[in-house]
Amino acid sequence: MAIELHNRHNLQDDDEANMDGFSSSGILDSIGSSDDDDDDGSSDTSSILTELGADEFPGHFREHGGRLFHSHGNLPYPLPVDGAEQVRLNAQHRILRNLLGSHFVGPVAEKLAYESGRQKRVLDLCTGTGQWLMDMASLFRHVRFSGVDIVPIATRRPHSNAHFEILDVTQPLRWPDGVMDLVHARNVSLAIPNYPEMLREAARVLRRGGIFISGEVGRYVAFAPGYHGNPAVDAPGATRFFKVVNDLLEHVGLHETTSHIPHWLSEIGTFTHDGRIQEHLIPIGEWHRSRSQRSLGRAYLDTMTTFAESLKPFLREGGLTEREIGELIDGYVRDMRYVPGLVSVYQTVWSIKA
Repeated sequence: MAIELHNRHNLQDDDEANMDGFSSSGILDSIGSSDDDDDDGSSDTSSILTELGADEFPGHFREHGGRLFHSHGNLPYPLPVDGAEQVRLNAQHRILRNLLGSHFVGPVAEKLAYESGRQKRVLDLCTGTGQWLMDMASLFRHVRFSGVDIVPIATRRPHSNAHFEILDVTQPLRWPDGVMDLVHARNVSLAIPNYPEMLREAARVLRRGGIFISGEVGRYVAFAPGYHGNPAVDAPGATRFFKVVNDLLEHVGLHETTSHIPHWLSEIGTFTHDGRIQEHLIPIGEWHRSRSQRSLGRAYLDTMTTFAESLKPFLREGGLTEREIGELIDGYVRDMRYVPGLVSVYQTVWSIKA
């Protein structure tokens, strides 16, 4: 696979997204229009899928430390799923859209182009609030979109070509072989203990010629080109924060996967080698000379500050005292806010099923 480093300097201003219809109690097991024209034998209105009743919503959540979390067994996802976290996820979605200048990388438009006699399909893993799926469903109205997650936090008013399901993606997917034209997995590493197994399932449900796309923000900080800092020396608070968090995540089986994804794709053996690995740099804070990049960095700093706050219950469970947590997050936020040149690295990888 080819490696490309993308330092985007001329980006659009942060768009305002329509947040109507997003709440902590807004999904059905299956939502969407009839799938009578599907040709893959896996209708989205199948009898195995039932509408989630209002009295069933509380069963999908548990309260801990003043925040709402998923209640699905021993799945190790460390972040809450409440309103504050949903706001962060939607803000992150807009940031990544502005960073890339698009909702996707790779030849997605070509793969999803209308084809007479065949229903094109997309699967979004760990869809969260479903914002990416809804935006894509607006762009490709002839394509059927399915979004899956373990918690019901997506909209109850999806487009007619979209539906959401409660589904544990660490288990085998319900679709038969070779039915999807695109499988999208963005920022799923905090929910997937066994990433290679997830990749094998993604490959299984993809059609030949279908495309897999991953996108992961690295759990570390770096310096932008032209800034010759050493994170351990010049941003010790941020470096220590990620060291502590990554160690605790390793302890519960959530490994840093970003650098391994290209190798795993190659190891599976069902993907071609004409994909692309790209690294996109997200400015943190307001140090950039470009007005649009400063706006991006300011918005991203807000999401990363919320991310740290959302990890407090996880840090407590990891054995840290309130004082230690406070000092850890204070040092992290101070570096992110005031150290010029700091960036996060968003890695995208796409590959075609042979």
